[in-house]
Amino acid sequence: MKRRGGIVAVSLAAALCASARAEEPTRTTRDHVYTTEQADRGKDIYKRVCSQCHALDFYKGDVMKPWDGATLDGLYDVVATKMPQNNPGSLKRREYVDVLAYILSLNGMPAGEEDMPTKASGLKGIVIKWRTK
Repeated sequence: MKRRGGIVAVSLAAALCASARAEEPTRTTRDHVYTTEQADRGKDIYKRVCSQCHALDFYKGDVMKPWDGATLDGLYDVVATKMPQNNPGSLKRREYVDVLAYILSLNGMPAGEEDMPTKASGLKGIVIKWRTK
């Protein structure tokens, strides 16, 4: 059951990625775009809300591959409008962004000195780069 919800999210992600590609990326997820504290808050939210449907391993590795090259705003939109499955959109904007910071940390993206922005305009300026080439 946990995998099926994840498959739906990944399918939606792949469909939205083309429209979420940035023309001129200003930063990538490798540019220290979140703080350790923010990821820790996201971890607490994951434990309280997300873990009811998603195993932690779901967020690591290849499942995120469809998002490579898309902006964080696109990923935010999918997560915020589809999750949690039993009450989509029920978290505060900051909470969803904190969960994104946690997902970045799980995938080895480096933390920095400033929290990830919560506004859509700030998230649009950050391109997801999961693997170095």
